Amino acid sequence: MRTTMNVLLTGNNLALRAGERPVPVPGSDQLLVRTRALALNNADLAHGGDERIAGYEFSGEVIGVGSGVDAGLVGARVAGTTPAAFAQYVVVHHRHVITIPESVSFEDAASLPTALLTESGALSVAGVGAGDSVLITAAASGIGLIGVQLARLMGAAPVIATTRSAHKRALLERIGADTAITTGEQDLVAAVLEATAGQGVSAVLDHVAGEMIAAVVPATRLGGKIISVGRLGGSEATVDLYALAARQATLQSVSYGFTPPETIGDLLAALESRVLPALADGRIKAVVDTVLPFADAASAVERLGSGQALGKIVLRMP
Repeated sequence: MRTTMNVLLTGNNLALRAGERPVPVPGSDQLLVRTRALALNNADLAHGGDERIAGYEFSGEVIGVGSGVDAGLVGARVAGTTPAAFAQYVVVHHRHVITIPESVSFEDAASLPTALLTESGALSVAGVGAGDSVLITAAASGIGLIGVQLARLMGAAPVIATTRSAHKRALLERIGADTAITTGEQDLVAAVLEATAGQGVSAVLDHVAGEMIAAVVPATRLGGKIISVGRLGGSEATVDLYALAARQATLQSVSYGFTPPETIGDLLAALESRVLPALADGRIKAVVDTVLPFADAASAVERLGSGQALGKIVLRMP
C-alpha cells in the first residue's frame, strides 16, 4: 500500500485545497478505511484555525483494523463520521461507522451518518412515536431531509416541514412531509395550527435557533417538546419564558460531538434494528444534490454555500 495519500486541507482562513499527507495507521479501537466518497456539511464552509485535513463524513471499505477490533470487519462497506475525513484513507473509531446495505451506493452512503445519528438522537430525546405530530425547521437542509423521513418511519403524523425557499417545498413533500411551509411567505404558527386541528405539534426539531426558537413556541401543543438541534441562525436565542410556561413546553438543546466516543457509538448502534433495514429497502433514502470528483472540491463548496442545493453535496474519490 502507498505511504502517502491525497487530502483536502482547511484552516488559515483558506478554502479547501489539495494536499498530501502520510497514510494513517489504525490505533486501538480504530478502523482504517479506503474512502470512496465524501460528503460536505455546513461546518466545512468555515476555514478558521490551524491547517488540518478537512471533513467529517465519508464512505468506503475497511482495509485494516487496530488492536481490539474484530479483523472480520476487513472488507466491509461502511459509512461513518470522524474529523479529518477528506482523505483517501481515514482512521475512525470502530463504533463510529454503520454497515452500508448492498443496495446503497457509496455516494449515497457518505451523505447519511451525520444526519442519521443527529436526527434519530433528537427524535429520541423528544420521545417521538406513533401518533405524534412533528415540526422540523430548515427541513430542506441535508440533516433536516433525513429528519423528515425518520419522523415518518417512527409513525409521526402529521410531519410538518419548513423552508425559506419556495422551490424546495416540492422536495419536502416528495420525501414525506405532510405540510411544507415557506417561512417569510406564510405565517408559521397559523400554518402549523391549521395542520394540527388547532392543537400544535407534539415535538419541534429546530435547526435554525436564533429567532426561530421563540417563533415555534406558540406552534407547540400543551406539554410539547422543543429540541434545538442546529444553529443556522446563530447559537443565541431569546425566549419568552411566560409563553413557554403557558404551553407547558420543554425546551432542550442537543449537540452530538466526537467526545466522548460512546455518544456517537450508541447513537449509530441504535440504528441497526430499525433504520438500517429501512435504508436497505428504500423507506429511508439519501437525498444527494450533486456528486463531483474529488479534484473539484471548489465547485462543491460553491454549491453548498449557494443555499440552492436540494440535498447533500458529495465528492467521489478516485
